[in-house]
Amino acid sequence: MEHPAMRHILTYFAVVALPGVASAQGFVESIHPPVVAVGKTTRVTLVGHDFGPGLDVWTALPKGTLTAKPVSSEPGKLVFDLSVAANAPVGVAGLRIATRDGLTNAALFHLEDLPVTGNIARETAVPLSLPACVWGTFKEGTLDRYTITVAAGERVCMEAIANRLGKDADPLLTIRDADGRFVAEKDNDPGLYFDFRFSHVFEKAGTYTLEVRDARLRASEHNHYILRVGKFPTERVAVRATGFNPLVLQDHGDSSASPRGTLVFANTKRPGDHGSAWFPVTTSEGAITVAREFDEPRDSALLLATSPAAQLAILMTPMKANVFQPLDRTLTVGRLQATPAQVPGSLCGVLRKPGQRQAFAIKLEKGQRIVLRAESNAINSPADLEIMVTDRFGKEQRRAADGPNGAEATLDFTAPVQGEYGIIVRDVLRDGSDSHAYCIRVRSDSSPPTLTAEVEGLTIPQGDHQTVPILVTRTGTNGPIKLALAGNPTGLKLTPTEIPATANSVVCKLEAASNTPLGTHTIQIVAEYDRAPQVQRMPGGSFYSLHAVTEREKVAVRIRPLIDKKYHNVDLIPIALREDQTRLPPSLTDRFAVQITPPSPFTFSLPEETITLPRYQTAPIPVVTTRIAEFDGPISFRAIGGQLGDKTEGRTRVYAEFPDATAKQPSIAGVGVSKILSNIAKARIDVTATGVHQGRKVTLTRTFELDLVSAYRFPPESAVKLSLLPGESAKVKLTVSRLKNFDAPITLHLSPMQGMEFPETLTIAKGQTTVEFMAKAGTDAQPRKQNLNINASAEVSGFEEELRASPVEIEIKKVEVPKKK
Repeated sequence: MEHPAMRHILTYFAVVALPGVASAQGFVESIHPPVVAVGKTTRVTLVGHDFGPGLDVWTALPKGTLTAKPVSSEPGKLVFDLSVAANAPVGVAGLRIATRDGLTNAALFHLEDLPVTGNIARETAVPLSLPACVWGTFKEGTLDRYTITVAAGERVCMEAIANRLGKDADPLLTIRDADGRFVAEKDNDPGLYFDFRFSHVFEKAGTYTLEVRDARLRASEHNHYILRVGKFPTERVAVRATGFNPLVLQDHGDSSASPRGTLVFANTKRPGDHGSAWFPVTTSEGAITVAREFDEPRDSALLLATSPAAQLAILMTPMKANVFQPLDRTLTVGRLQATPAQVPGSLCGVLRKPGQRQAFAIKLEKGQRIVLRAESNAINSPADLEIMVTDRFGKEQRRAADGPNGAEATLDFTAPVQGEYGIIVRDVLRDGSDSHAYCIRVRSDSSPPTLTAEVEGLTIPQGDHQTVPILVTRTGTNGPIKLALAGNPTGLKLTPTEIPATANSVVCKLEAASNTPLGTHTIQIVAEYDRAPQVQRMPGGSFYSLHAVTEREKVAVRIRPLIDKKYHNVDLIPIALREDQTRLPPSLTDRFAVQITPPSPFTFSLPEETITLPRYQTAPIPVVTTRIAEFDGPISFRAIGGQLGDKTEGRTRVYAEFPDATAKQPSIAGVGVSKILSNIAKARIDVTATGVHQGRKVTLTRTFELDLVSAYRFPPESAVKLSLLPGESAKVKLTVSRLKNFDAPITLHLSPMQGMEFPETLTIAKGQTTVEFMAKAGTDAQPRKQNLNINASAEVSGFEEELRASPVEIEIKKVEVPKKK
C-alpha cells in the first residue's frame, strides 16, 4: 500500500501541465471503447473536460474512411456514432473532436478487423470464442481473466494494445492451464513500447486462462487495454522496410502526391489469417539493396584456410604464400561477404545472429561525398546501430553509432581516392534476432532539413487567422526554404511563403477568407529547398562535358501532438516524454487538422513585436482588441512560452498577467514580471485571447518575442582599445547603457593586470552612463595584448545584478631600440 507521505512527495516532484488547447477548446482524456470495428458503426464516448457541443470528428485516416454522427454533448463527455469503411487500415490512428468551440487535442484509438466483443471482463473468467478482440480498463491490484479452448499443437496469436494508445500503461499477459499451472507470460516487445505481439503453441488440448493486468498493478479510469486473440501475423518489423508507395493526400477529390514521407503504416494479412497486423515502413530513396544472407560454410572455410595452422602448413610447401589471406581481406570475396550496392540508395538487412555484421560494397569517385543515415528504432527494430565506412581491404575510415534519446546514427564521408569502399552495419551491443532489421539511407548530400510546427489542431474563424510557428533544424541546407499548402480548401492561405536563408525559425499566419468552407479539413505544409549542386556529365558528352545540377526537394512540415499530460519537475524543467508520446502514428504527425468556424465576434493584435524585460523588473505588454457591436463580453488573455510560469508557483522565474479587455476599454496593457533565477534569453511567447459570445467560446493566438535582458550592459560599440609604451599613461572612459527604468549606481571591480596601474574599484553615479579613470603602464611592463576584466554589480529592484565583461583591450607596445648609424 502506498504511504500517504510518499504520495505527497510524488505529487511535489511531478507538476502536471496540460497543452494550451486544453483549457480553451476541450481536452480528451480517453476514448471508450478504444477500439472500433472496420465495416461497422460503433458508439464511442470521449471523456475529458471543457467540451463544447460536439459537431464532427477529424481523423488522420484516408478521406472517406470514417464518418461521425454526434449523439450527445456534455462539458465532460461527448458521444458519437463512428462508421468505419470496410477497407479502413487496421492499426492505431489519431482523431480530434470538432466542437462548437474548436478542435480538441489529439487522442488515439484502434481500428480492428477481428470480431470485436467489447468490454466483457467480469469477476470470473469470461470464455472467448476465437478469433476475438476484447477491451477493458486496468484496475488497481486486480486482473481480468479470459478463457480459450484450443487443440493440441494449435498456434494462437495474441496482442495487447495499451501503451500505444498514448497512456502510461504496461500490459502483462499470463497463460495458465485448466489446473491453474503457469504456462507462459508475456510483457513488452521491442518496437511496441510496453505492448506485445506474439504467438504461442499449446502442446496439449484443453481450456486455458489468459490473465491480463498492468505489470506494475497501477490503475486509471483512462488506461484501457485491447486484447487481440486469433490468427494474424506477429511480425513487428518489415524486411525490407523501404520501397513502399508514399501517402496520397486528397485535394478536393483530386489525387495529388504529398511529399515523400519518412514513415507510413502498412497492413499485412496472409491467406487463412483471421486478422491483420500493421508495422511501420519507409518510402524509398534511390536504388534498394538488400543484404545477402550470411554464408556460414563459406565463412567457416575461409576461417580454416587462414588459420595459423593452415598458414604453417602452407609455409612448408613450395607455395610459401597463403593465397586465401588476401582474398579474405577483400570486401566481396572475404568473410565480410559484402553485397554490391549502388549509391545513392537504400541499404536494408537483418542482423539475425548476435555478433553478426553485414557489409555492402560501393564504388566511389575521388572526392565523392556520401551521407549515411541509419534507421532502426523508427521501423520497430530493437537494433542500436553502428555504421562504418572502410576501404577495399576493410580498414576503417569513419564510424558512427546511435546517440541518446533515440537519435539514429549519421555519418558523412568523402572518398580520398577512387575505388571500392565498404559500408559495415552491426549492433552496438553485438545483439541480433529476426527483428534486428535496419535501413541505411545513402545520399550524395546532407539529409533534408527538419521543419516542426509548434501547434496542434488549428481552429480558424472565417476572416481571421491563427499563428503557426515553425522551427527549422538545418543539416547543411543554408538557403531559403519555400513554403506552400497542400490539400487546403478555398480561401485558406499561408504567409509568409519563404523562410529566409540561414533562418532557423519563422512565425507564419494561416488565414481563412470569408468564403472558406466551414468544417474540418486536412492540410499539409510543404517545404521545398535547393539540394547541394551535383556535378553531372552531359548525356553523350565527353569527360569534360560536366555541369552543375541543382535539384529541388520537398519535405513535409511535421507536428508533435501531445497525447497525454506533460510533466515538469519542481524546478519547472520539462520531464522527457515517454516513447509512446514521441513515436506516434505517422499520419498524425505529418498533417494538420484545421477547423473553419463562423466569424469571430472579436480579434486582437500585439502592437509590439518585441518586448524588452529587464531582469528583476517589469515591462508592459500592450494589447489592442476590436469587436462587433453585438459582443459586449470580456476578453481574457493567457501567455505561455519561454520561461513563463504560473504566478502562484513558488519557483516561477517569469510570469505575465493581463486585465480583461472590455467594450469600454478595448486596449489594455498586460505586464511581464521577472523574478529571481530568470535567465538572460530571448523566446517566443504565445498570447491566447478567449471570449464567449452567445455560448460559443472563441480562442485566438498571437505571438511576440520576449527579450529578457540585464538592466544595464557594456555596449559593444563603446569598447575601448588602449595602446601604451612602458611608463606611459592615458585616460580611459567606460560606458554602460541603461534601460529607462534603471538609474541606480553601478560598482565596477577591475581585475589586477601585471605591469598596469589603475583603480581597483570605480562607481558609475546614479543616472550616469560613463566613468573615467587613469591607466598607467609600468616601466617594466612586458609587450602584449590583454583584455581588462571587469565585474560590475548594481542593485536592481532590491536584487543584485552582476555582470562580467572585458570592455577594454590594452596593448603594451614594445620599445623600439634606435638603430646604430
